[in-house]
Amino acid sequence: MQRLLTFRRWLAGVALSLAVTPLWAEQPPAAEPGFEVVSVSSRLADQVVRLDALFELRFSRQLVEALQNGVALTLLIEIEVSKERDYLWSATVASITQRYQISYRPLTKHYVLDNLNSGVEFQFPSLESLLAVASVLSDFPLLDSSLLEQDARYHGEIRVSVDRDSFPVPLRLMSYVADDWYLSSEWLAWPLLP
Repeated sequence: MQRLLTFRRWLAGVALSLAVTPLWAEQPPAAEPGFEVVSVSSRLADQVVRLDALFELRFSRQLVEALQNGVALTLLIEIEVSKERDYLWSATVASITQRYQISYRPLTKHYVLDNLNSGVEFQFPSLESLLAVASVLSDFPLLDSSLLEQDARYHGEIRVSVDRDSFPVPLRLMSYVADDWYLSSEWLAWPLLP
């Protein structure tokens, strides 16, 4: 029952992102490729800290061409939760990586988004519609509240990137020397529970 409720919340987030970003909208030609964490927030619900995040994902022309020529791309959403301390650096409480694989199926002309953590797979008619869904992380169960001390202060950090290690070797080498092959947002910090 809980999984069904979580799926419905995720589906509502997807519907909202599709309403905001029409399926037929093309990226403006002048838009620079890059990733950005637009917003992030967390809350406590049913003794679990849950995360909502919104990303801006603009692929470079080289990555789109690689995708259309059979190279699967892996998106990483990296999240770290740290306990703040007065006299020492912060202590890491949790480190989570959410992985999504994006691929193109030329026979059906569909783009596929595969959640590598859960095994759930979705198909989309366009890369824009896939990115609209991938850019929303809604009601993500981050960690159990029993891991948090009551009077301590915590903050989280999040970033989204393309996983270089998932590239075939020649492209992996290119990703270290050419900015268009490796896209990553900056780390964005937020207070875990205000």
